[in-house]
Amino acid sequence: MESTTAEPSVCLEAGAEQLSTAAESGEQMKILVAIDDSDESFYALGWVLDKFFQQPLALGHGVLTIMHVIEPFPNYVFPGAPTIFPTTSLHSVKKVEQQNASALLNHALQICTEKKVEAKTSLLEGDPKEVICEAAGLMQMDLVVVGSRGLGMIKRAFLGSVSDYVAHHAKCAVLIIKPSKESQK
Repeated sequence: MESTTAEPSVCLEAGAEQLSTAAESGEQMKILVAIDDSDESFYALGWVLDKFFQQPLALGHGVLTIMHVIEPFPNYVFPGAPTIFPTTSLHSVKKVEQQNASALLNHALQICTEKKVEAKTSLLEGDPKEVICEAAGLMQMDLVVVGSRGLGMIKRAFLGSVSDYVAHHAKCAVLIIKPSKESQK
């Protein structure tokens, strides 16, 4: 399978064209930005805010949803032994995960507020790559935006890549934002 990479300006023009078409027809373009605790995902959020929501045309013509997916905590069981974590510890871990996820979404909302962009948030649980694709379909999103950590080929093969999975399985347009070299310094 051949992979092609579009120039950022081409992606931006295509996105702006979709937004322009939505504005002219009175429809609102639905954009989903998936975030985690990485700098790359917040860079992607900032990029979307700057490129899609700072144009006079875009005001009031786009719906932004910010999503975070909590991965389920593994509950390991060994034959003949109780689970490693007692139930109370599991509840504590889940509570901390929920608090961290809420803090991430609040930080993302704060960034949106500073840029005068209204956004909705969504907190789900499951395998991030599958949940993002499924939610984007159920929410009838026009565009899913994810950041790229820039994993090498070997790490991507072993760890998997959320952005790669979403690009191949989402039922709508997907934009993968790779941080610029200047932002990584």
